[in-house]
Amino acid sequence: MLWAQGQGGFRFDETHWPHITLLQQFVRRSRLPEIFAVVESQLEGFSPMTLTVSGVEARGETVQFVIAPHPELQRLHERLMDALAPFDEGDGPPEAFADGDEPPRPRDVEWVRNYRAQASGARYFPHITLGKGVVTEPIASFSFTADRLALCQLGRFCTCRVILREWRLT
Repeated sequence: MLWAQGQGGFRFDETHWPHITLLQQFVRRSRLPEIFAVVESQLEGFSPMTLTVSGVEARGETVQFVIAPHPELQRLHERLMDALAPFDEGDGPPEAFADGDEPPRPRDVEWVRNYRAQASGARYFPHITLGKGVVTEPIASFSFTADRLALCQLGRFCTCRVILREWRLT
Protein backbone atom coordinates (compact mmCIF):
# COMPACT_ATOMS: atom_id res chain seq x y z
CA MET A 1 0.00 0.00 0.00
CA LEU A 2 1.10 3.52 -0.64
CA TRP A 3 -0.04 5.95 2.03
CA ALA A 4 -1.03 9.47 1.10
CA GLN A 5 1.07 12.17 2.69
CA GLY A 6 -0.25 15.54 3.80
CA GLN A 7 -3.85 14.67 2.99
CA GLY A 8 -5.36 15.59 6.34
CA GLY A 9 -5.85 11.95 7.32
CA PHE A 10 -5.28 10.28 10.68
CA ARG A 11 -3.08 7.71 12.35
CA PHE A 12 -4.30 5.11 14.82
CA ASP A 13 -3.31 6.05 18.35
CA GLU A 14 -4.86 6.20 21.82
CA THR A 15 -7.68 8.39 20.46
CA HIS A 16 -8.17 6.85 16.98
CA TRP A 17 -9.29 3.23 17.40
CA PRO A 18 -9.28 0.70 14.56
CA HIS A 19 -12.72 -0.89 14.43
CA ILE A 20 -15.41 -2.67 12.46
CA THR A 21 -18.51 -0.49 12.51
CA LEU A 22 -21.73 -2.21 13.56
CA LEU A 23 -23.93 0.89 13.67
CA GLN A 24 -23.71 4.68 13.53
CA GLN A 25 -26.44 7.08 14.59
CA PHE A 26 -27.05 10.29 16.48
CA VAL A 27 -28.39 9.78 20.01
CA ARG A 28 -29.11 12.01 22.98
CA ARG A 29 -26.35 11.93 25.58
CA SER A 30 -29.01 11.82 28.32
CA ARG A 31 -30.16 8.43 26.97
CA LEU A 32 -26.75 6.76 27.13
CA PRO A 33 -27.55 4.73 30.29
CA GLU A 34 -30.59 3.24 28.52
CA ILE A 35 -28.54 2.59 25.39
CA PHE A 36 -25.82 0.84 27.40
CA ALA A 37 -28.45 -1.45 28.94
CA VAL A 38 -29.98 -2.26 25.55
CA VAL A 39 -26.60 -3.06 24.00
CA GLU A 40 -25.73 -5.33 26.92
CA SER A 41 -29.05 -7.17 26.57
CA GLN A 42 -28.44 -7.74 22.85
CA LEU A 43 -25.03 -9.35 23.36
CA GLU A 44 -26.47 -12.43 25.04
CA GLY A 45 -25.71 -15.49 22.94
CA PHE A 46 -22.75 -13.94 21.13
CA SER A 47 -19.24 -15.24 21.72
CA PRO A 48 -15.86 -14.15 20.32
CA MET A 49 -15.79 -14.39 16.53
CA THR A 50 -12.97 -15.50 14.29
CA LEU A 51 -13.08 -13.02 11.42
CA THR A 52 -11.03 -13.08 8.25
CA VAL A 53 -9.49 -10.17 6.41
CA SER A 54 -10.02 -11.32 2.84
CA GLY A 55 -8.12 -8.50 1.17
CA VAL A 56 -7.32 -4.84 1.02
CA GLU A 57 -9.03 -2.41 -1.31
CA ALA A 58 -9.39 1.25 -2.05
CA ARG A 59 -12.77 2.91 -2.19
CA GLY A 60 -12.23 6.39 -3.48
CA GLU A 61 -9.19 7.65 -1.60
CA THR A 62 -9.76 5.39 1.43
CA VAL A 63 -7.91 2.10 1.91
CA GLN A 64 -9.47 -0.64 4.02
CA PHE A 65 -9.19 -4.25 5.07
CA VAL A 66 -12.23 -6.12 3.76
CA ILE A 67 -13.80 -8.49 6.29
CA ALA A 68 -15.12 -11.72 4.76
CA PRO A 69 -18.86 -12.29 5.27
CA HIS A 70 -19.57 -13.81 8.67
CA PRO A 71 -23.14 -14.77 9.65
CA GLU A 72 -22.72 -13.97 13.35
CA LEU A 73 -21.24 -10.54 12.63
CA GLN A 74 -24.16 -9.80 10.28
CA ARG A 75 -26.62 -11.03 12.92
CA LEU A 76 -25.03 -8.83 15.60
CA HIS A 77 -25.15 -5.82 13.25
CA GLU A 78 -28.84 -6.40 12.48
CA ARG A 79 -29.74 -7.06 16.10
CA LEU A 80 -28.13 -3.81 17.25
CA MET A 81 -29.64 -1.83 14.37
CA ASP A 82 -33.12 -3.03 15.37
CA ALA A 83 -32.67 -2.65 19.12
CA LEU A 84 -31.20 0.86 18.92
CA ALA A 85 -33.58 2.24 16.29
CA PRO A 86 -35.81 3.87 18.96
CA PHE A 87 -32.83 5.96 20.10
CA ASP A 88 -31.94 7.25 16.62
CA GLU A 89 -32.38 11.03 16.50
CA GLY A 90 -32.05 11.01 12.71
CA ASP A 91 -29.88 14.11 12.62
CA GLY A 92 -27.33 15.79 14.79
CA PRO A 93 -24.98 18.75 14.82
CA PRO A 94 -21.22 18.69 14.28
CA GLU A 95 -20.94 19.31 18.05
CA ALA A 96 -22.14 15.72 18.61
CA PHE A 97 -18.72 14.56 17.44
CA ALA A 98 -15.84 14.30 19.89
CA ASP A 99 -13.84 17.41 20.57
CA GLY A 100 -10.42 17.02 19.11
CA ASP A 101 -7.81 18.63 16.97
CA GLU A 102 -10.16 18.83 13.98
CA PRO A 103 -13.93 19.20 13.66
CA PRO A 104 -15.95 16.65 11.66
CA ARG A 105 -16.26 17.22 7.96
CA PRO A 106 -19.75 17.91 6.58
CA ARG A 107 -19.63 14.48 4.90
CA ASP A 108 -18.93 12.85 8.30
CA VAL A 109 -22.18 14.34 9.64
CA GLU A 110 -23.99 13.29 6.45
CA TRP A 111 -22.61 9.73 6.67
CA VAL A 112 -23.90 9.24 10.23
CA ARG A 113 -27.24 10.82 9.33
CA ASN A 114 -27.70 8.37 6.44
CA TYR A 115 -25.98 5.26 7.86
CA ARG A 116 -29.20 3.36 8.56
CA ALA A 117 -30.52 3.85 5.00
CA GLN A 118 -27.25 3.57 3.09
CA ALA A 119 -24.97 1.14 4.96
CA SER A 120 -27.03 -1.29 7.03
CA GLY A 121 -28.84 -4.59 6.56
CA ALA A 122 -28.15 -6.04 3.11
CA ARG A 123 -25.83 -3.07 2.41
CA TYR A 124 -23.67 -3.73 5.47
CA PHE A 125 -20.00 -3.87 4.45
CA PRO A 126 -17.74 -4.88 7.34
CA HIS A 127 -14.26 -3.44 6.98
CA ILE A 128 -11.44 -1.80 8.93
CA THR A 129 -10.52 1.61 7.55
CA LEU A 130 -6.77 2.03 7.30
CA GLY A 131 -6.63 5.61 6.05
CA LYS A 132 -6.01 7.49 2.83
CA GLY A 133 -3.84 5.96 0.15
CA VAL A 134 -3.79 3.56 -2.76
CA VAL A 135 -3.41 -0.20 -2.91
CA THR A 136 -0.17 -1.12 -4.65
CA GLU A 137 -0.15 -4.88 -4.01
CA PRO A 138 -2.53 -7.52 -2.66
CA ILE A 139 -2.17 -8.99 0.81
CA ALA A 140 -2.59 -12.56 1.99
CA SER A 141 -5.78 -13.16 3.92
CA PHE A 142 -5.49 -13.59 7.67
CA SER A 143 -7.82 -14.22 10.61
CA PHE A 144 -8.20 -12.64 14.01
CA THR A 145 -10.52 -12.95 16.98
CA ALA A 146 -12.99 -10.15 17.68
CA ASP A 147 -13.99 -10.34 21.34
CA ARG A 148 -14.73 -6.75 22.28
CA LEU A 149 -17.56 -4.38 21.45
CA ALA A 150 -17.43 -0.67 22.25
CA LEU A 151 -19.84 2.21 22.03
CA CYS A 152 -17.84 5.21 20.83
CA GLN A 153 -18.21 8.89 20.22
CA LEU A 154 -17.07 9.58 16.69
CA GLY A 155 -14.60 12.15 15.46
CA ARG A 156 -13.40 13.42 12.09
CA PHE A 157 -13.51 10.72 9.37
CA CYS A 158 -16.04 8.86 11.61
CA THR A 159 -13.16 7.45 13.62
CA CYS A 160 -13.82 5.99 17.07
CA ARG A 161 -12.39 8.77 19.23
CA VAL A 162 -13.85 8.24 22.71
CA ILE A 163 -14.85 4.86 24.11
CA LEU A 164 -17.98 5.52 26.16
CA ARG A 165 -18.49 1.91 27.24
CA GLU A 166 -17.12 -1.48 26.25
CA TRP A 167 -18.15 -5.09 26.60
CA ARG A 168 -16.33 -8.40 26.20
CA LEU A 169 -17.89 -11.24 24.25
CA THR A 170 -17.51 -14.44 26.27
